[in-house]
Amino acid sequence: MTAGLLRHPFLHRVPVLLLVGAGILVWRSALFPQPRTLIWDLPAPVSLVRAEVQLWQDQALVARTEWLEAPHGPLVQQLQLRSGTYRALAFLQFSDGGTEQRGQSLVLGREETVHLAPEPR
Repeated sequence: MTAGLLRHPFLHRVPVLLLVGAGILVWRSALFPQPRTLIWDLPAPVSLVRAEVQLWQDQALVARTEWLEAPHGPLVQQLQLRSGTYRALAFLQFSDGGTEQRGQSLVLGREETVHLAPEPR
């Protein structure tokens, strides 16, 4: 009876299935960058001419995106990021000629979508 169970075709696939499952868990862990959506909420109502956002980790620039033509609504970035602490900066240029720099500290965990509302500096 035991010899018959050991010959079952499913048992030959168990090691491969365990390796695939372990690979998926490691791939979705904090060891690898994960897909993230950063949504930069702007102060309402604003009339922007140009916007630039930057994401820094320590002294390294991780991501930079620029909108050169009057962005409307929130600014959205799709990035691959690891969990950790980042510094988010937004540089805004308004239609009246004024400029403003905003900043925020950001701690990423497992969340896939993050709303940012940087404060004026």
